[in-house]
Amino acid sequence: MTIPRTLVVSVVALLVVAGVTGAVSAPRDRPAETEPPVRVFVDETLDVSAVELTGGGTVGTDPVALAGVAGEADGVIENVDDPTDADFGGFATGSYDVRADDDDRAEFSVVEPRVTSVVVRNQNGANVTNGWEPSGASLTVTAEYNFDEADRLDLTVEAPDGLEVTSTVASRDRFTTSGGSVSLDLSDEADGTFRITVEGSDLEDASRTVTVRTGPRRTATATATRTATPTRTATPETTATITRTATPTETTEPTPTPSPTATPTATTEPTPTEPPDTTAPSTPTAPSTTTRTTTPGFGPIVALVAVGGVARLLHRRRE
Repeated sequence: MTIPRTLVVSVVALLVVAGVTGAVSAPRDRPAETEPPVRVFVDETLDVSAVELTGGGTVGTDPVALAGVAGEADGVIENVDDPTDADFGGFATGSYDVRADDDDRAEFSVVEPRVTSVVVRNQNGANVTNGWEPSGASLTVTAEYNFDEADRLDLTVEAPDGLEVTSTVASRDRFTTSGGSVSLDLSDEADGTFRITVEGSDLEDASRTVTVRTGPRRTATATATRTATPTRTATPETTATITRTATPTETTEPTPTPSPTATPTATTEPTPTEPPDTTAPSTPTAPSTTTRTTTPGFGPIVALVAVGGVARLLHRRRE
């Protein structure tokens, strides 16, 4: 069966258009599609005058107001003074309706541009992203992003000393399709950690950075030595524990506390000293008092007895 030449030409033309629509090598200046809702990205500056309105006609060149109707944009009003140079910088993500057509149906969908992944693999297909690859030869960087119909993704490679070496080590310096790859060869560069950064050419806020470390495995060995260091630290901790255990044993030595108790016993010695002082004055006082009382008191008693006897004799004689 013979395929008509006109059909072949049409298919090729569609493929070319599809390729242009799906990937770009430079930032676009207008959307490839004009049927609403047209997808635009935060921070893009575009000519949107040809975008079709849901109520009929196009946006045109006169100032328009965009009303958010869904997503984070819901309830937000944004004014576009010049639709041929519309700046979507700072727009909230979501759907916007051109208020002029009065139908509340979205003409624009504003999306945050994002680099979703960057993966580095070695010649064996192993993932070495943010890891170690001894030689750095035959590496492949694959990037995925959500804005390949709007902007390309630029690649930058920095050597361990901070100098850019992209043109020396990379097969090219850009991605034009999400999921595309770039080859790297770091084998002729000094060993160390390389920084690989991808970012939008115009949408610079959409970026991601990964690293690859090259050189001998001794770098990893050094890491193991650092891990062993805590073990050394643990040994002194154990010794310290034993020392603390010995310390309680020493605390039992203060048991000689009874010695201070013996000292209070000595304080009782002053007590016997006081009795002698008290007894001494009382002893001499007693004998002196007794002597004085006995000597003068004996004479009067005898005299009274004698007088009594005389009185009795006289009384008898009178009888």
